[in-house]
Amino acid sequence: MSDPDDRIMPYKLTVSRFVNSVFSSNTYVISGGTCAVVIDPGDFAPLHAYLSQRRLEVRTILLTHTHYDHIYGLSAMMDAWPEAVVLTSEFGKAALARDDWNFSRYHCDPVRIESDRIQALRDGDEFSPITGCHMTAFATPGHDKSCMVFCTDRWLFTGDSYIPGVKVVASFPNSDRKTAQEWYDKLREISHEYQTFPGHGDICGN
Repeated sequence: MSDPDDRIMPYKLTVSRFVNSVFSSNTYVISGGTCAVVIDPGDFAPLHAYLSQRRLEVRTILLTHTHYDHIYGLSAMMDAWPEAVVLTSEFGKAALARDDWNFSRYHCDPVRIESDRIQALRDGDEFSPITGCHMTAFATPGHDKSCMVFCTDRWLFTGDSYIPGVKVVASFPNSDRKTAQEWYDKLREISHEYQTFPGHGDICGN
């Protein structure tokens, strides 16, 4: 894991990036005051150390989609912060309970999570995971049926729906190639208006 890449954001919030050991996926932590949002939890130990050292309380865990490399730290996160709510799509909620849909079965690390703390977001839902951080969720199925993008007025967390300079992968059982390309093109078009935080690779924009 690389050192977190900290960037000071609006509203006195900080976004930190962690590069994980599985497929170099990105985990992001948005923190403000004593509260934090975790996006796509991966390697748990460094993430837990970072949050604990700063005495940050995880209020919300966001999932851009439910492929294994973006969720394998989720169970440990939920155990460590039992009050945290997990937000994903309706399909994502179902996929967390099925190790064939989230692909954890093929990594010899089955993830099967069912909990009242997992809540489904709909396309266009607006929410504030912590004070000063207002987000809109957009359903972006294509790479996977569970895919969602989280957007503020300046930030765009795109998961694997849009990785700048990388062709979107749409060859999985719950992928749709045409829809994946349509969303890739839409997100690429609007990404110049935001600082973009993809599921893999570097942060782009100011």
